[in-house]
Amino acid sequence: MTIEAALSSALAGSLVLETGDERGEFAGMLLAMLGAEVIKLEGRDGAKSRGFGPFAAGNQSNQSANSLHFSRYNLGKKSVSLEFEHSAAAAVRARLANQADVIIDSGEAHEIERRLAFWREMYDSNARLIVCTITPFGLDGPYRDLKMTDLTQLAMGGVMASCGYDPSPDNTYNTPPIAPAMWQAYHIACGHAVLAILAALHFREFAGIGDFIDVSIHETVSNCTEVAIPSYIYNQAIVHRQTGRHAAEHPTRPWLRRTQDGRYVKAFMFWSRHEARVIGELLSEQGIEHDLDSESYRQLCERSPSAGHSHLNGLVDRLAASMTADELFHKAQAKGLLWASVRAPEENLVDSHFRARGTFQRIESPVKGQPLFYPVSFATDGDNPLTAFQRGAPDLGEHTLEVLSSLGISAAEMDLLASQGAI
Repeated sequence: MTIEAALSSALAGSLVLETGDERGEFAGMLLAMLGAEVIKLEGRDGAKSRGFGPFAAGNQSNQSANSLHFSRYNLGKKSVSLEFEHSAAAAVRARLANQADVIIDSGEAHEIERRLAFWREMYDSNARLIVCTITPFGLDGPYRDLKMTDLTQLAMGGVMASCGYDPSPDNTYNTPPIAPAMWQAYHIACGHAVLAILAALHFREFAGIGDFIDVSIHETVSNCTEVAIPSYIYNQAIVHRQTGRHAAEHPTRPWLRRTQDGRYVKAFMFWSRHEARVIGELLSEQGIEHDLDSESYRQLCERSPSAGHSHLNGLVDRLAASMTADELFHKAQAKGLLWASVRAPEENLVDSHFRARGTFQRIESPVKGQPLFYPVSFATDGDNPLTAFQRGAPDLGEHTLEVLSSLGISAAEMDLLASQGAI
């Protein structure tokens, strides 16, 4: 078995119940990528995220079926339209308790606190159950009930302070900090949640008992500020955000280079002799005069490394200006330089490298009237993808009959549940 196959089936046979709001959906999808059966308990009206844009082909007439957001974050899951907290659903809860391995519940702390009674009831029936809650600030503490969004989490957690454009020459900023991307705070929290769940599953193999995991989105975001916290604690220094590169205590040289076609290449520099030699080869191939193989350049670097870097920096700018972004990207990569062109996301779909790697999976979507392409794999050879979803995101209640039947709920019992408003 390949490593990729082992990873994509690591949680095969595990049953995960997902409830709550959009803040925990990425965690459920990651567990589905690892082979778990993930059942999304949506309620009869469906998850709120079914109404989140953007929508396929700009069509908002049927938001539930056309939300690209929902399609992305609910790949490979099953949908059960069950009002989980309904009194009539007690029998269903009891049967799910005997089969479930993991419960993911996300939302406001006061909402989850109300459902904790159900999770504890299920845990009493199944001591191997692992319950993971994802809330803005955890289930207790002075900030517990503060309202937060992805944007405000990134700001308060410190990530935005490290993201943005260079300061002015006088080291002051005339542009605001920037949030990295939509839902980044929730991605971070869900990544932490999945790691905690995997650790709990591993511990369960030895101890035979489950666990309750309390994930604070704020805490996870504040753990992901790279050097900002260590710099402040150990050096009493504040890092400064910089255009297209890591925040740092002191300014570093730019990485973005403007190319012949007006685009940019991110040229990550190690400032090594080997790198200077390779850049010299590229300059020569382009017919650009340089002195990187000269004794005078070697002496300059020994006398003043900073001056040597400045000289090399200027030559790299000339090199970039002599080629298109795509040409420079491929030539630099072929010589082992860690350079890449700056692209719009959709440009990656037609990139031959990503195609060969099997990075995107095509999933047919009859409802949306067109296939959708999802990023599902990375760093693989294309023949052994990290994961291959068997289906896209589910329609509302698509698997209600299947799941309830597997629990031994009869057709007559389902009819009764429907009449009582539970399904």
